[in-house]
Amino acid sequence: MSVNIVQNEVRDFSGNEVLKPTSQDNLSVSENKSDQKSSGTTAQSAAGDRVSVSEVWEKAARDFDVRHATPRDIIALSRTLYKAAAITYDDHINLSFQPEDNADTPTESKPFSHDRKDYISVWQNKLDNVVRSGGDRTQIEESQRIQAILIYVDSLKG
Repeated sequence: MSVNIVQNEVRDFSGNEVLKPTSQDNLSVSENKSDQKSSGTTAQSAAGDRVSVSEVWEKAARDFDVRHATPRDIIALSRTLYKAAAITYDDHINLSFQPEDNADTPTESKPFSHDRKDYISVWQNKLDNVVRSGGDRTQIEESQRIQAILIYVDSLKG
């Protein structure tokens, strides 16, 4: 009996389809003009969308200059982002491993842990090496993700 009701609503007696309007047909796209309270900065984009940036990313951009950072700065950046759940554990491990700061590194290399580097360029070089050496997809994606994190932090400087 319920099958007949459904069939009757879809087709009239002559066999032509009759689609009844649903509540979704009356929906329209509207702009959200309510003031949302968020824990970060909200900015208007060129397209008129509202973009909200989390406080942890803003803090990272204020506190760390990834274009002139020491390995210890990058370790601190990674720890800050990971503790705030802004990056994954794998990204935290990849970003915070700094050979110059590793306990197994020979002591003659230790002074380099205070040299400032452009870490966006460092990760671009790592990505280029992975691609050139025929690295697998996972290695390429990891390098791209770390570089994207660093570029994002750098883009928030302002």
